[in-house]
Amino acid sequence: MKYRRVGCDLNALLEASGERAPYVLVGYSLGGMIAMKVVTGHPDRVHSLTLGGMGWLKEGSRLQEFWENVRGRDAGKTPSACLRSLGKLAVTEKELKAVRVPVSVLIGDRDPVRRMYVAPLQQVRGDWPVTAIQGAGHINCVFNRQFQDELVKALDKHSR
Repeated sequence: MKYRRVGCDLNALLEASGERAPYVLVGYSLGGMIAMKVVTGHPDRVHSLTLGGMGWLKEGSRLQEFWENVRGRDAGKTPSACLRSLGKLAVTEKELKAVRVPVSVLIGDRDPVRRMYVAPLQQVRGDWPVTAIQGAGHINCVFNRQFQDELVKALDKHSR
């Protein structure tokens, strides 16, 4: 069976719902990986992007390699094919540099994703503001009032 690219599937879903581009995208964690793939693959379809709990999964990185080779959980709740497919969400530095829409990043100050995915992103796209959410890790960040307030600010700012 042949699969379409993730960005194509999201665009098809949004079109089927009657939504019209360009989209204001928000993605958290895995959703951030997907949103980054959409903005790099379909820049004309995106008005702005807010990444939460995610940064850049770099094409050719050890993190991409990790995701492509990870095994599923013994309990069988997460199929290994699903986990391994995350590596396909990696984007190149060239694709990252080509993004011309406004992007904001919200990340917990205790979130390990900050070091693994956001720090490399900041090296290439220092022009994208990163807001550290105080006292937040990866899972609890979305429940933090500062995260919620910053998300509303980013959406207000980018929706103009």
